[in-house]
Amino acid sequence: MFSLRSFLPLLAPLRRRALPMLAVLMFALLSSACVHYEVLRQTPSALVGVSSMTVNYFYTEVAISDKRMSEQQWLETREKDEHRQTYLETKESANTGVVEGLSSKLGGVALSVGEAPAGTIQVSVVYEEWEEGLYAGVFAWPSKITARVVFSKDGQVLDEIRIRTQEDASLYTPAPQQRLHTCGKRIGEWTAEYIISVAN
Repeated sequence: MFSLRSFLPLLAPLRRRALPMLAVLMFALLSSACVHYEVLRQTPSALVGVSSMTVNYFYTEVAISDKRMSEQQWLETREKDEHRQTYLETKESANTGVVEGLSSKLGGVALSVGEAPAGTIQVSVVYEEWEEGLYAGVFAWPSKITARVVFSKDGQVLDEIRIRTQEDASLYTPAPQQRLHTCGKRIGEWTAEYIISVAN
């Protein structure tokens, strides 16, 4: 006659093998949950020992708002000069945030903005999606950025990641410049996390 008590000893070896596998699986799931970027391309050792980087920004591929307008289309649809100025200020605020985020995590790496000198790493932030968001009391929606971060040297692409981030619009974050600065800073911080992960 079948007895559960007599069957349990047979399960003990399975339990001993399954527990380590389960622990590894849980660790992998928790680790992946903390990764803030999607790796699109990776060149082994390309960023190991990097001591300086130059950052630049591209809006040629950006799709703005849910209407997915180009930058030129977006500016042409702004009714007032102050609305166009707001967009330009949010761009500058986001770009400044990127460098701040990188600097906060990469203490030993010299950072500059512009075109990289020969033989050094160029970090290109290619904006893909852009939403300014809105805070108007009862109406609010978040600011969002999706960007590819491309690492290259002398025109050759080495590594490439994609980052998505957003910041809620609220009474405490009413201005788009404020929210997109935060988004830009996260892009910088998460880019630095990637650099640290592959350079160590």
